[in-house]
Amino acid sequence: MRTVVYVDGYNLYYGLLRGTKLKWLDLVALFESHVLAPETELIEVRYYTAPVLARMCDDPESPRRQRIYLQALRRMHPLRLKVIEGKIAAATPYQRLVEAIPEAPHLKRVKVFHFNEKKSDVNLAADLISGAWTDAYEQAVVCSNDTDLEAALETVRTHHPTLRLGVVAPVPGSDHRYIAGDLKQHAHWAKPLSMTHLSKAQLPDRIPASAIHKPLAWG
Repeated sequence: MRTVVYVDGYNLYYGLLRGTKLKWLDLVALFESHVLAPETELIEVRYYTAPVLARMCDDPESPRRQRIYLQALRRMHPLRLKVIEGKIAAATPYQRLVEAIPEAPHLKRVKVFHFNEKKSDVNLAADLISGAWTDAYEQAVVCSNDTDLEAALETVRTHHPTLRLGVVAPVPGSDHRYIAGDLKQHAHWAKPLSMTHLSKAQLPDRIPASAIHKPLAWG
């Protein structure tokens, strides 16, 4: 079964990877060897993300580490992995306080940084739908737990009933109840992504035939 996997990068990061030592993740190996059925023919993994901004990070080295990771993925799987980049929109709005600050009880609002990822979920949804109409796959697997993708799954399921849809949710633990029902109702199958699978699908510390090394902070 010809299969394309659509990975919501930020949903995967904030759902499972953040705060772990598993960020050096081989996405092709993850799905091909640990998530999909053995008889599946993995055509492509499409990874949707956006370049992080230094001012949104606690560690100013985070943008550099992300760039290294994307280089590693492209070098490791030049034919079967595609990175589709959106962007991060930054704003500094005033927000109301939920509770007063004891040291400054007169403050009602404060100015904050607000970062919003743009285009990634829209790009993923558009590619999922266009892939159905162009016969890009017999099975599409969406790695996300973002309910904004419900309409895209429903569209494919309604207009292309012979195509198979799977949802792999990056949620902690193995409880299927954490998988968004809005997504699961349109899929033929759904499963949570296992931390064990992530640990077994890491890129080599140095990408073969390159000078790309795993960042020390991810060790």
